[in-house]
Amino acid sequence: MTQLDKVALFFSIGLIVLTIMAYRRRAETPDGFIRGSGSVPWWMAGSTAFMTQFSAWTFTGAAQKAFENGFSVLIIFWGNALGFLLAALYFAPRFRRLRASTYSDIIALRYGTATQLLYVISQIFLTLMTASIGLYGVSLFLSAVLGLSVLTIAVLIGLIIIAITLIGGVWIVSANNFIQMMQLAVLTLVIGGFCISLLTNDSLPMPTFDKTFWVGGSDYSVAIMLVWSAAMLIKQFISINNATSSYRFLTTVDDSGARKAALLASILFVIGPVTWFLPPWLMGAAGIDLAALYPQLGEDAANVAYVHFIIHYLPSGVLGLVVSAMLAVTIAPITTAFNRDAGVVMRLVMPLLKESGDMARRLVGIGRVFGVVQGITVVLFVIGLSHLEMLSLFDIMIMFGVLLQMPLALPALMVLFDTRAPDWAGWGSVLVGISVTLASYLWLDGETLKHVAGLGDFPDKQLVDIRLALALVIQIISVVGFLLVARFVHSPARSSQRRAELAQFFANLMKPVVADAPAGESSLSGALSKANARTNSRTSRNVSMPTRLLWVAAVLSLALAVFSSSLAGAAFFLCVAIGQLVMAQLMR
Repeated sequence: MTQLDKVALFFSIGLIVLTIMAYRRRAETPDGFIRGSGSVPWWMAGSTAFMTQFSAWTFTGAAQKAFENGFSVLIIFWGNALGFLLAALYFAPRFRRLRASTYSDIIALRYGTATQLLYVISQIFLTLMTASIGLYGVSLFLSAVLGLSVLTIAVLIGLIIIAITLIGGVWIVSANNFIQMMQLAVLTLVIGGFCISLLTNDSLPMPTFDKTFWVGGSDYSVAIMLVWSAAMLIKQFISINNATSSYRFLTTVDDSGARKAALLASILFVIGPVTWFLPPWLMGAAGIDLAALYPQLGEDAANVAYVHFIIHYLPSGVLGLVVSAMLAVTIAPITTAFNRDAGVVMRLVMPLLKESGDMARRLVGIGRVFGVVQGITVVLFVIGLSHLEMLSLFDIMIMFGVLLQMPLALPALMVLFDTRAPDWAGWGSVLVGISVTLASYLWLDGETLKHVAGLGDFPDKQLVDIRLALALVIQIISVVGFLLVARFVHSPARSSQRRAELAQFFANLMKPVVADAPAGESSLSGALSKANARTNSRTSRNVSMPTRLLWVAAVLSLALAVFSSSLAGAAFFLCVAIGQLVMAQLMR
């Protein structure tokens, strides 16, 4: 890294610290810690929804897919766009209408406490695994830049995550997500513009839009590509619109805020991916041999396609901004997930504590300590991932999502529909999903797939794609079918209290939440919130703070333009500063 890169990195990390300090007092109560007392602006909730579906893996594992296989990687991110669009049209406002504090409350109301406990334990494990994959990805990225070992970088970033967790709270998480989303949007748009300029002056060859680019290889099956694409669209829709992901919308003020938050994330996922993957596409078209340039990374060399472009084709200083962006998009989803899990633990522990004057402080402390334990565990998981050499980072992420996340996501998606499934069907359907998915994935080996009627012969490289697609289809049929028929198998009588809870659950789905009616919140939220009276007095400050932070970011970018040693560098940072000022003006 050049001296200007280091200055840019220092400025960007300083902005993260400034954001945290500005919102550090928003987590004074348990409800403020968990969901911002239900007063987080829609644009801040939308940026959190976006950033939680986005990580450094996008610029490492997904960039590898773009470098090697071209267009197909966009399907996953456009699947996010479709998922958030459907959330805006239906799912997001209905989850908000449940008037719950956490996803755990929603699961308990619909399927009972046994299923709730299964989900809490499973989701904490999934958080640790997902965070580990993201941290491993960014560690690979920075290893190529800084020349340090992957594990050393993972430990350093883990320490940063732990430090943020000690402060904690949804306001800090949401505010940091919003500022970093703005930074990322401006930065990637400017990089995309520079990519186009390199194409116009013939510095890089234009990608050939042939079968290899669209399908992934000249010998690849178009049919399998289409099946995999459909499976990825469905997978992303399910992962976004289930109860375990509903925390993104529980923080909003009302139905309208939830809809706008989801729509913002959808729009960002339509536009953003095209600019994100221009660099690896151009590196692939230029025939860059990354394995020869980065021999220390072995089979993972293609993960640095994005950073290679930044180092060799963009002005000095840009690498520092990109590195800071990678840190931000790694830290954002991990700290968001830690905050969600800490909130669930706080809700479960609350009935076990004796009422006292410092109960709120004790609960917040428990949440922070739990987050620190998660941070330490993630670093240990990264050490384990570093020894996996059988699969690419891209394949690890996709396989993990289909095999482990989907069995939990499908029953959590179905909570909004009155299937009349008994309580035991909640945990039962999860076990069914895990069983049939693992069985189908183990059974559908290469030889078996090649003899399936209608598939014919296909390259071994597409084996993972078709196995995952078929496993997902089998899983959906099995889990949804189980939920629909469970009541005919065994439907024990519910207590009067459970019947009342379920009646209220489905009644709330028909009652919109409006900003002027905070009294409509259920006891689940109200029991935690004793500081909501102060919310309105802080609203203007909460809205104006991001504008001020963007002004600071623009000033820092202008400073980088002044210190730049080249005209191209000055032009780059000036464009970034203008973009930040435009965003700040729109926020006023």
